[in-house]
Amino acid sequence: MAWIAPVLGFIPMHIPWILGIPLFANPEPFEEWYHGRGPGVGDHPVDGFLGLPAGAFYLGLLCVLAGLGGVLALGLISDWGLTFPRWVPWLRGRRVPRWFPLTPTVLGSALMIGYSATLPWQFAADLSEPSSQDIFTPTGVLVGLPLLLAWTIALPLAGWSYYRRTRLPR
Repeated sequence: MAWIAPVLGFIPMHIPWILGIPLFANPEPFEEWYHGRGPGVGDHPVDGFLGLPAGAFYLGLLCVLAGLGGVLALGLISDWGLTFPRWVPWLRGRRVPRWFPLTPTVLGSALMIGYSATLPWQFAADLSEPSSQDIFTPTGVLVGLPLLLAWTIALPLAGWSYYRRTRLPR
């Protein structure tokens, strides 16, 4: 589950948004956000980055990080998380140091837990009083929140499992 949530849940849900398609979003506030306009910015769009609108760049970066997180999680539960695979030059066949996958796992888990801790209250407010000015529709909230929470729980569990599998025998 630790690799499925980002790779098969998070990334596919964000691809339409990267393309500017307001799937599970209210079109007008999404469009403003996508082009870098929002509360306090006025009608001055942010130019974006690398020729992409600000929202597309941000979401693309999130998807890259999610993909890396998915590969990390898959490595935590696979044999190639214990021994470098043959396609890794200079390291193939060598044992993976425990800190190598556990450091990003702990840091990523801490960030996700911290972020996710605020979401239930925020989304409860969004669901109890939906507005056409909210970026996401209630359907978007109900689809996205379980994916994020599943990933937030599964990644630290995969890290804990890896830690237990790789600890030195007593």
